[in-house]
Amino acid sequence: MENGATNTDQGDVKPWVRRVTFGLLLHDIGFISDHKENGLDPNWEIEFSRPEWKWWRWVGSPYWMIGATPNFTGDTSAFYFGHTWEISLSNNFLDNLTNDFTKRVWVAGGVSTAIHTGALKKDEMKCKHEGDCGFGSRVLPRISLEIGANFWGNHAVSLFFDHMSHGSLGCSCIQNEGVDHTGIRYHFTFNKPPT
Repeated sequence: MENGATNTDQGDVKPWVRRVTFGLLLHDIGFISDHKENGLDPNWEIEFSRPEWKWWRWVGSPYWMIGATPNFTGDTSAFYFGHTWEISLSNNFLDNLTNDFTKRVWVAGGVSTAIHTGALKKDEMKCKHEGDCGFGSRVLPRISLEIGANFWGNHAVSLFFDHMSHGSLGCSCIQNEGVDHTGIRYHFTFNKPPT
């Protein structure tokens, strides 16, 4: 009897790491960007399984994640950690309309804290007149948006966008540079059975 209970418990254990991601992102390219920096940046991210806490549902059951987006042209690199929420686009109407394609499609949004290597302050006159400013703070809020599609069970490809900037929130700094990344990412999810 004890062996049966133990086996059942072990079968329900989720891996700590839910998903690993690799992307190639255009640096400082996006709809908020001022295009002051450049490069093609790799992006690595690890997403962890959701905690089983009942109260976690009250915040939408996000996944914890950590990641890095280094820049190899001498511009801003970033390390980040935070939460991401993911929802499926599958519903009866769309599934019927798209011949079940929307069963594979998902949308995700993330909120995180980024630590970056960019300049905190640049020349005040250039900042004021030319918009070439520093970031104002070493630690910045970061948001991300993504739409992806699963294939072969555990694999997915997505279009990705992120932006980091303090937006003058919690900082009296005049300097408020921001950086966008836009690109494509590949995902491998561990706790999904292959189809």
